Amino acid sequence: MEKPERFSTYQKLVILGLSCLLFTVVLDYMLLPALSGTLLAELRLSTEEFGLIASAYALSAGISALLTSGYADRFERKSFLLVFYSGFLIGVVMCALSPSFFILLIARIITGAFGGVMASICFAMVADLFSLSQRGRVMGWIQMAFAASLVMGLPLSLFIASSFSWQMAYAMIFCFGILALLLIIFFIRPLSNSTELSPPWSHIFSNLRKSSYWTVYSANILIVGGDVIFMTFNAAFLTNNLGLAESQLPYVYGAIGITSLLAAPIFGKLADRFGKWSIFAFGTLLSVGAILIYTAGAIQSFEWIILAHSFLFLGVNARMVSSTALATAVPKKSDRGAFLAIDSSVQQLAGGLAAALAGWVIFQAADGSLLHYPQIGWLITVLMIFSAGLVFLVDKQVKADSRLESV
Repeated sequence: MEKPERFSTYQKLVILGLSCLLFTVVLDYMLLPALSGTLLAELRLSTEEFGLIASAYALSAGISALLTSGYADRFERKSFLLVFYSGFLIGVVMCALSPSFFILLIARIITGAFGGVMASICFAMVADLFSLSQRGRVMGWIQMAFAASLVMGLPLSLFIASSFSWQMAYAMIFCFGILALLLIIFFIRPLSNSTELSPPWSHIFSNLRKSSYWTVYSANILIVGGDVIFMTFNAAFLTNNLGLAESQLPYVYGAIGITSLLAAPIFGKLADRFGKWSIFAFGTLLSVGAILIYTAGAIQSFEWIILAHSFLFLGVNARMVSSTALATAVPKKSDRGAFLAIDSSVQQLAGGLAAALAGWVIFQAADGSLLHYPQIGWLITVLMIFSAGLVFLVDKQVKADSRLESV
């Protein structure tokens, strides 16, 4: 059993800075669909136009992550982070000032192009600054930024949007972003890369040709794909099939956020102590059980629905924290930025394809209920099991590499 290393004061500041930064990126990403009704009315958008705005972020993020992967290891990490985060904040300001469909579309493309790369840069910095025995806990704390966006950031943003205007909600994100930017500027030290690198495009193709890296990419494609398939029609299933009122939906997603907020740091600590694969396997078993029971429609009462989502996202957090921490141990230092940027790119594209796949499997009956939802549960289960097999291979690879380094 590994004995966890303590964090230094500087490492704690790094975790705080990166968590605050990712809080704003995730909040920006989640706010747009939450404002769908408001934007359709105020900007007089068609559903097709809103769909284009929503997909613009993911598409630009995926392309940007792939294009920048060749440069991610050529520049000092902090400077690279500041450039992309500044671009993201410019996109947020444009969202706040958007008077029309076209300007908002451009703003979402810009926020996606810069914001979609942020997580990969942050994870590369984590890999540079924290040992493998610490990364589970680091990813657990950083994962709390995602949960905090759901529990605190999104309700506050929607309150501001309803009390003042939707533009003010984006202005609030910008203000939080300035505080996060100052934390990064003043408290995180530069992280130089001294390794000689091949030209950018050669560096990209070099990473794409490594089969060991594709084990991680493939695992994350399946992990993200399963999560997106579940979330795409979950609200519609809750209201149309299980009979929940729309006013009850915030309680369901609040339960998800609170579960993630509490579970992520705990599973991070357990992953460092008992091993990343062990926690991932536990999370997979928990998730599969909750998914199969829930998608079969066997749970009807509101209390049991809350409980099912809580158990499911206990498993999801165990899987996400442990797999992310494990993935950072795979690339060599000179490849970290490119590896994580490519990983981010394939995840974005996988999310888009997964949403489309869910739409092909599920059909809506005349009464509004969703058909074939149990089949969705089995599809997610298959993806989870295959992802577990791939993560097991990653774990074996990391252990073998560690033994070689110690010789």
